[in-house]
Order: sequence, then structure tokens, then C-alpha cells
Amino acid sequence: MENLNNIETESLPVDEEISVHSEIDEKELLNSLEEDFNPDAVIEQKSQKEQLLEQGAVTATAVLGVSEQMIKQFGHKEFSFDEAQVENVANAAAPLFVKYGGELPPWLAQYKEEIAFTFAAGALSFSSYSQIKALKKIDKEKEIKEVEETKPEDEGKPVEQVA
Repeated sequence: MENLNNIETESLPVDEEISVHSEIDEKELLNSLEEDFNPDAVIEQKSQKEQLLEQGAVTATAVLGVSEQMIKQFGHKEFSFDEAQVENVANAAAPLFVKYGGELPPWLAQYKEEIAFTFAAGALSFSSYSQIKALKKIDKEKEIKEVEETKPEDEGKPVEQVA
């Protein structure tokens, strides 16, 4: 009998494996085959995935829009993202929004409060810095204006005209 077993295994190709399934696996397969195939369900599943990707892209676009507005507020009022780049980033980010259900990844979710605080504190710090910079600029402009107003009118004229 041992020789028979050796012959069977020797005749199998080396790269082919025998798959072993349990009785539960077989029952699950048979149960899934008994269900009627519904092509509309497959199309609906696909369209749901496409809808989720579209929603993810819309969410990413909205996040980029908020980012753009913050940059306009704190950086320069004429700043704007390139629309083609926004679309590329949104399409690349969409699967991430779908994958994590619009939430942060699990490994990052535990730091959600810390991330929100960092953004809030960073925005406050940056806006405070910008405000101080603007106030100093206004003060400097006032000083220059005061100096120009207190200059004697004769100061800019040649010496011959003064006498």
C-alpha cells in the first residue's frame, strides 16, 4: 500500500497542490450555488462602489476647498489650487475615504482629538502671528506718515531757494 501512495504523489506535477476543504466549506459553496444569480445585484454592487468613490472624491474636494480658504485667509487672498491637481488628489483620496468609511484610519483614530487640537492651536497661532505682523506694519506706516508730516517744507529745497 505504501508503494501505491508513493506512485500517486510521484505522478502529480510539482507545482500543483491538492486543496483540502472542510465539510463546512463545501456546504457554504453549495448554499451559495443554490442562490439565483442576479446580474442586477452585481451591477448594483458595482454602482454602489462607484457611488462611494464619487462621494469620497466629493469629500476630498470639500476638504481641499476648506484648505484653500484657510491658505487664502492666512497666506494670500489671491491664492488658489490648480483645479486639475485638486481633481487628481480627490480621485486619489477617494478610495481612502471609502476604505475607512470617511473616518480616520484605525491606527490614527486614537489620536483624533490630538490632531483636532493641533490644527485648532496651529490656526490660532498662525492667525495671531499674522495679526501682529499686520499691526506692526500699520504702526510703521503711521510712524513714516508722522515723520513726513513733521518735516519742514524747506528741507527738500536747494540751499539757494531757502534764503
